[in-house]
Amino acid sequence: MGRPARVTRTQVLKAAREAFAAGGYDGTTLATIAARLGLSPAALLRHAPSKAALFAAAMAEPPAAERPFPMAFMAEADPARPREVLRELARTAIPFIEAQISEAIACWMYAKNARERSTLHLPWNPRAEDNPPRRIFTLLERYLRRAAKAGTLRVRDPQAAAMAFIGNLNAYVFFHRVVPLVDPPLPLDRYIDTLLDIWSRGALAAPRKRAS
Repeated sequence: MGRPARVTRTQVLKAAREAFAAGGYDGTTLATIAARLGLSPAALLRHAPSKAALFAAAMAEPPAAERPFPMAFMAEADPARPREVLRELARTAIPFIEAQISEAIACWMYAKNARERSTLHLPWNPRAEDNPPRRIFTLLERYLRRAAKAGTLRVRDPQAAAMAFIGNLNAYVFFHRVVPLVDPPLPLDRYIDTLLDIWSRGALAAPRKRAS
């Protein structure tokens, strides 16, 4: 009998997908992917005959909509702890969004360099009722309503507030992966701390009264 495989095909495709999303097709080597798995580059060729074939297989499955949804905890989040809950949401949602967008960019760049049709496709159907952005938004809006009812959050319009918060999460991804604004990139925790400070304490100071 042959030796059992050290890693499964699913593990190989997951590692390849993450590596390609982080470095793009041209910036990722078989050695880069193999290092994530503790394998030799040659071992990867048992799962795909070439780097191009591995890229195609890794980016084809599983679809983003079928992957685990890490923000489901919001459905049962404690309305008495809005700052902690919003921090957990930000630290979970931003990497999730970044991974999906990075994969889409990697596929777009690969198609462009290969002179194939290079339309940038979102990693989910924007018209679907249960796509990841809608799920995050719905969970957050419902949480804000619960927290407002509990008296731990002063939000006049939970729906608009949820849209604003989600927009700030996406803004970090956009200005980090798509249009980098600062070099080196702004650390995630620093961004989240600032975002929560604005939410909890406000950024606008009351106008000073003029001396009579």
